[in-house]
Amino acid sequence: MIFKLLRLNVDVTDDDFNAIYPENIRKLSRKHWTPVSVAKQAATFLAERPGTRVLDIGSGAGKFCMIGAAHTRGHFTGVEQRYDLVELSHRLASLHQIGNTAFVHGNIRSVKFRSYDAFYFYNSFSKTSTLPTRSTIR
Repeated sequence: MIFKLLRLNVDVTDDDFNAIYPENIRKLSRKHWTPVSVAKQAATFLAERPGTRVLDIGSGAGKFCMIGAAHTRGHFTGVEQRYDLVELSHRLASLHQIGNTAFVHGNIRSVKFRSYDAFYFYNSFSKTSTLPTRSTIR
């Protein structure tokens, strides 16, 4: 339902969007992941044409990519070093049938930047001591 609202350009609160995440991820969202209103605005700016390929560097739980994919006609790829967050992003995108997004477990050093038209990062390089570990995501 939340993604249908995003497709229709209906305003969605962060609390409403974050309800798709497990509780421990929800608690981290305000500090570590892009607010919905910012994600919509940035995605619109970056993916101004259908098919624009946007790379989210340090995609975390996939929030920006999923919002961008639902809100625009661009294709959003997230690269994230923490495998469990990539796995969570895959599950949520699949569950909510977000087709124009992908999530890659890796480091930006292995990214082929020429494959993308636009780039996004939000808080990607901050101290990660409060971020979840494998045992806390499930």
